[in-house]
Amino acid sequence: VTQKTYCRAETDRTFYNASQMIGGVNKLFPFRNVTPLDRQTVVRMNKDTLYTVALVDTSKGATITVPEMPAGRYFSVLMLDNDHYCPRVIYTSGTHDLPQDTKYLSLNVRIQLLRPDDPADIALVNELQDQFVIKANSADPFPEPKWDKESLAALTAEYNKAFAKFELYPDGWMGKRGEADENTRHIGCAGAWGLFPNKDAVYINYNGHLPADKCHSATYQVPENNAFWSITVYGADGYMKSVNNILNVANTKMNADGTFTVHFGSKEACGDVPNRLDVSEGWNFLMRVYRPGQSVLNGSYKLPDAVPCK
Repeated sequence: VTQKTYCRAETDRTFYNASQMIGGVNKLFPFRNVTPLDRQTVVRMNKDTLYTVALVDTSKGATITVPEMPAGRYFSVLMLDNDHYCPRVIYTSGTHDLPQDTKYLSLNVRIQLLRPDDPADIALVNELQDQFVIKANSADPFPEPKWDKESLAALTAEYNKAFAKFELYPDGWMGKRGEADENTRHIGCAGAWGLFPNKDAVYINYNGHLPADKCHSATYQVPENNAFWSITVYGADGYMKSVNNILNVANTKMNADGTFTVHFGSKEACGDVPNRLDVSEGWNFLMRVYRPGQSVLNGSYKLPDAVPCK
């Protein structure tokens, strides 16, 4: 595997693993609850939304039908082709033709959880998940990849080191074929496979290289957005290590001035404080801003450093 072939190889690996989990192509696989720690299929998953995933054989034509959705509840269908380009993101109900840039196309449906801990909210989203329909005229199984696993793993480790240096994902990491940056997008394939184009969601990466056994805190402005925002904490490898790892508008205690203060650390280290998130060695977080406003898109919105609590 080389830098040039990396995104295809990593996407082949992910598509194949997904097809094995789903049980084939052209089938919708809904995650019925927030992502369990032992079922994380890719790095940096979130708990803001319930995912439904599918791998579609588009070679002879295919469609997805999106049901009518309740007002005020964010949803999207992110399309990713076999080379990790994003031909389109769907935000409207109705039947949509699927592009045929590559034989296989992954669909990542997200429906917002307003209250991730409320069984009634989860049940409502589950009902919506069941109303999406895929129709496809070909159903060839996704073949097992034949890429060299050692070089793929070595490049993934190398690119993840480069990934850790970025606070804001550059615009060119994800986009349509011909629009994405061919010199840097392999870093996004490694560190944030399946990311949105920036106009659809901005991910602000924070890694203060801070110890996990102490308590750290920071106070944030709410990022400008036309949908919603969240903070999710990950371990050094990009996977979630605790169920207490997310803040969003539904569970964040706001300060009187409209800002919010987050504490990063164990209950032992931080005490009984609001907005406390568990951390592990090498911890880092992503702030996700869905349908971001201008100050987020142009990079003028900045995250402060977390500092040790007294």
